[in-house]
Amino acid sequence: MGEVLYIYHNSRRLTADALLISLSLILFLVESLLPPLILPPGAKFGLANVVTLAALYLLSEVDALIILLTRILLAGIFAGSPTVILFSLSGGILSLTAMILIKRTRKFSIVGISAAGGFFHNVGQICAAVIFMSSQKIFLYLPILGTCGIFIGVLIGLLTKEILRRLPIYRTNRAD
Repeated sequence: MGEVLYIYHNSRRLTADALLISLSLILFLVESLLPPLILPPGAKFGLANVVTLAALYLLSEVDALIILLTRILLAGIFAGSPTVILFSLSGGILSLTAMILIKRTRKFSIVGISAAGGFFHNVGQICAAVIFMSSQKIFLYLPILGTCGIFIGVLIGLLTKEILRRLPIYRTNRAD
C-alpha cells in the first residue's frame, strides 16, 4: 500500500510540475508578444515568475527550482540564444535562492519575498554581465535595474498573493 501511495504522490507531483512549467512558458511567450513597457533596457515584467513564486508556496522549494530551471532552459531554446539562458539562469537561481532563504525566516510577506527576488534577479544578471563583458562598470547600472526589480517584484508578489488567495487548496492548507 505504501508503494502505491508513493507512486500516486510522485505522479501528482510530476503532473503539477508539468502543468506549472507549461503555464510559465505560456506566460513567457505571451509577455514576449506584448509591446515593450516603459522600462529601462534589460528590465521586463517577468510574468512567468508568478508561477515560480506560487510553486514556492503551493508545492516545495525543489518543485519551484525544477519549474524555474525547466522554464528558463525551454524559453532559452525558444528564444534561440545561449546568452539569454546564461543571464536568465544567473538571475533566476540567485533570485529563487534569496526568496527561499527569506521565506524560511517567516518574517516577510509574499510581497516582500517577491520584491527581494526581483532585486536579486537583477543582481544575478548584472554579475553575469560583468563576467561576460569583463567590465565592472556594469555594476553602475545596478541601482536602476535593482529599483526596477523591487518595483516589479512587488507587483508580481501582489498578483501571486491574489491568485493564492483565490485557490481553495491554498486557503485550507496554508502553512505560513
